[in-house]
Amino acid sequence: MKRRDILKQALLGAGAIAAGGTLAGPIAKAAAPPAKWDEEADVVVIGYGFAGTTVAITAHDAGAKVLMLEKAPEEEKGGNSRISGNIVFWPNDVEKAKTYFKALTGPYTDNISDEMIEVWATEMNANRVWLEKLGMKAAVFPLVEFPEFPGSDCVQCLMNGEGPAGEARLFDRVIEPAMKARQIRALYETPAVSLVKVNDEIVGVIAEQKGKRIAVKAHRGVVLTCGGFENDKTMVHTYLDGLPRIYPSGTPYNTGDGIRMAVEAGAELWHMSNIAGPEFFFKARDIPVSRWTNIPGHSYVWVARDATRFVAEGTICLVSDRHGKVKFHGDWMQQPAPIPIHMIFDETFRKAGPIGKGWNFSWDYLHGNRYDWSDDNSREVEKGWIKKAASVRELAAMINLSPDALDGTIARFNTFAQNHKDEEYGRVPGTLAALQTPPFYAIELTPSFVNTQGGPRRDKNAQVIGRDGRPIPRLYSAGELGSIYAFLYQGGGNVGECFAFGRVAGRNVAQESHLGG
Repeated sequence: MKRRDILKQALLGAGAIAAGGTLAGPIAKAAAPPAKWDEEADVVVIGYGFAGTTVAITAHDAGAKVLMLEKAPEEEKGGNSRISGNIVFWPNDVEKAKTYFKALTGPYTDNISDEMIEVWATEMNANRVWLEKLGMKAAVFPLVEFPEFPGSDCVQCLMNGEGPAGEARLFDRVIEPAMKARQIRALYETPAVSLVKVNDEIVGVIAEQKGKRIAVKAHRGVVLTCGGFENDKTMVHTYLDGLPRIYPSGTPYNTGDGIRMAVEAGAELWHMSNIAGPEFFFKARDIPVSRWTNIPGHSYVWVARDATRFVAEGTICLVSDRHGKVKFHGDWMQQPAPIPIHMIFDETFRKAGPIGKGWNFSWDYLHGNRYDWSDDNSREVEKGWIKKAASVRELAAMINLSPDALDGTIARFNTFAQNHKDEEYGRVPGTLAALQTPPFYAIELTPSFVNTQGGPRRDKNAQVIGRDGRPIPRLYSAGELGSIYAFLYQGGGNVGECFAFGRVAGRNVAQESHLGG
């Protein structure tokens, strides 16, 4: 484990993560068996996303009776899976995939065994055949985030059918039909509360349904696939440095429940400080998650509290930003987030298109588009979300920045634009345009992320590892909850891992002996 994770896990030795994510009191223990079970199944899966559905499909096809527990209402199921780009990282060569993975993970490979990497590479490579058997029509999406790394020539990213990334095409048109064809039962608005443990074995789950506790017996095992802790501020502040304020752009239902339950059952944690992010989006009070920021023009800059630029501004995964990681003096590190951050732009940019329309794989877009952003950003100016001023200096005073500093920043950037060369951060020349058409505008951006990567450590069999270094009997996991990714991230990697370790977990939990009773 990284020293940081060791220290944070030591905190968990003195205080458990309570229901809301706070550190308080002695470690809670997994629940004792109830006098009566309300529901029973061979396999109980907690979380209805790509990982959970893959576990369910695989276990069902192996002959197990499966029951899924989902925290969200049925119409909002799917978690981050449904609102992701629905892109699958598919390495077309197992040996090269292992090499690429080790390059991505770098110095943080120390607690990931070679056999674990072997399983990851083999199962990631098997994703395409498995998905095509379910009906996926594979189309290539060009995204190799680290082409300079050894093994990168194995990287392909796949979508379901031609078209833009997102639109839930893989979730809605491939995975959901597969679930319906198997008639796999799911209980919605039924969050898991704790695991039930008998003689060190996980034998069931206590869940909450309509304000009442229900007991669900698992004859073969329980699989945690309920995502990360993006929506729990205390856990974010405990595990993530340099992000005093950050909002999720994914599902609002990921509040670290699986981490809390796993810790209560004795699990070891890993990769808790790693996230896919931060990116810089917009958060409005009346929208539960942050909205992806569109870049409709070129006459804009991002500035920090001191009114200076801090990054090569641009769209996610392009230029210097690779899913929230940037190169600093030759080494990759997490993107700094010097809040407050403002995007400064001119009238030309304002008219170029909607800044916050929402991409076709944002949570808001796929769940009713609860706010319809105006095409020219004028409504958002009227609402006060975007500040407007006749001059750069007047704008600076309006957003509590130094007028001299902001004026100087814009003047320097305009020189770079005129010379077609960003001498500060190397922004692509074709994206440079001077801010010169008044009025001028500012919108505050927030650090945002789709998901955390940390959680209970799993092994090559997708079993959750206890703090004693041994698997916790009959407890498995897959997906973003305890992801294998410890540092850099290749786009589509979490989706691919959901399928890869979802199958591993599904196969193995279905083979567990039946508890009976």
